[in-house]
Amino acid sequence: MAKTSIIIIGAGIGGLSAGCYAQMSNLNSRIFEMHNQPGGQCTAWKRSGYTFDGCIHHLAGCKPGYLLYLMWEELGALPNKQIIFPQDMCQVEDEHGKAFTVYTDLDRLEQHMKELAPQDAQAIDGYIKSARDFTNVDLLETPLLTRGAFAKRFPSFFKLARLGKPMKTYAEKFKDPFLRKTFPTIQYDWTDVPVFLHLNMLGNCHSKNYGVPAGGSLDFSKAIEQRYRRLGGDVEYNAYVKDILVEGNRAAGVRLADGTTCQADIVISDAYAYTTIFTMLGGQFLNDKIRKQYAKPSDSATMGIQVSFGVNRDLSKEPRAIVLFLKTPVKIADREHDRLDLELFGYDPSLAPAGKSVIKVLLNTSYSFWKELYYGDHEKYQATKAQVAETLLDALEVRFPDIKSQVEASDVATPMTMERYTGVGQGFENKLGFFDSMALLKGPPKTLPGLRDFYMIGASAGGAGIPGCAAQGRNLIQKICKQKKTAFTPTKS
Repeated sequence: MAKTSIIIIGAGIGGLSAGCYAQMSNLNSRIFEMHNQPGGQCTAWKRSGYTFDGCIHHLAGCKPGYLLYLMWEELGALPNKQIIFPQDMCQVEDEHGKAFTVYTDLDRLEQHMKELAPQDAQAIDGYIKSARDFTNVDLLETPLLTRGAFAKRFPSFFKLARLGKPMKTYAEKFKDPFLRKTFPTIQYDWTDVPVFLHLNMLGNCHSKNYGVPAGGSLDFSKAIEQRYRRLGGDVEYNAYVKDILVEGNRAAGVRLADGTTCQADIVISDAYAYTTIFTMLGGQFLNDKIRKQYAKPSDSATMGIQVSFGVNRDLSKEPRAIVLFLKTPVKIADREHDRLDLELFGYDPSLAPAGKSVIKVLLNTSYSFWKELYYGDHEKYQATKAQVAETLLDALEVRFPDIKSQVEASDVATPMTMERYTGVGQGFENKLGFFDSMALLKGPPKTLPGLRDFYMIGASAGGAGIPGCAAQGRNLIQKICKQKKTAFTPTKS
């Protein structure tokens, strides 16, 4: 009996995961990737001996005994890889230099907060107690829970609704002006993120279930790709899928940009969902829910600009991240910023030459601003990128004296950079309330109405971060095995 054949579009984390589990379960898979390397958005790039990381801030599933840890073992994601556990999540510094450090040790954090704001002792106790509730449970495991396990946890999940308020609202619990000002920014400067997602991360950082794999995001992705190849999987790079072939009402294969066609029993897209639905499938398989989902493009690109600097400076004693309030707001690209969101990679010496480090600045921006520049005046596009780097260095000079003279490499990535290399384009308006967030965490693989033997996975199809995308791939192959009445047989690498 012939093996079920599967074509996977995209070698992102979701696509690699689906491929690995397909091979483990005696299915025949093949991945087509538009770029020349794996990982999709889970990537990094090198400049003059420095590695500029583009993805992992915190990785869930670094502690044995957790479901995500088991999944990473199966995917070969962490073989012999050092996991780094920085002592802080971030540090917020106001324009006068006063600092609030979010230590990952909850006892130390509690003491620090009470020293900053003794009048807020009661509110701080409540905050720390809520964080401790997450030291033995991880919400990001939700997609891997069996129905029975999910049902057991659901009552405790439901209690989280009281913590569904955004960070900026929760900050109103504090009386101290400095704490009220800085607290909303401590989760990647996402002031609207539900507080329970922050508490989940903080609690799991404390228990050392969340860490950072040494070597960066691309090394992490390559480890999974190597596992896929060892399992007998095939990845074809520089292979842009133009169309998904449809026969009757089922997906039957793909057509590449060079005209090559490849047939399969099942097609899985880990590509950008909008492109999959409206370009590869020509918008043929829609319903009112999908039309509504894509009716309102969002011009806002969160963390849409990534500026990286390789500096001849030792940053190993600095916090792993800083939200830096500025004395004077600065105009960068299309908008004014009164604070900067920094990541400092001094904690991972493998990303830079000895004694040197990497600084990354993440900025919110407008998708249309960069699109108009890129396609309308490419020379101005490049000049604007250079100006962004120069303006940032001027602003950073106050916090890091002489930093401008220490820069040995730099790179400015915009929304157009992301689109070119990963295919991820303009986003769409979405909510992040409590029930929306819980639905996102569950993240089942997506199908389209009227089309059989086709699935979508990945971040734009509802995968919650790297673990969510990998879990989607795993769950989908388990579902396919059940449909085909064949054994789903995950194994450790």
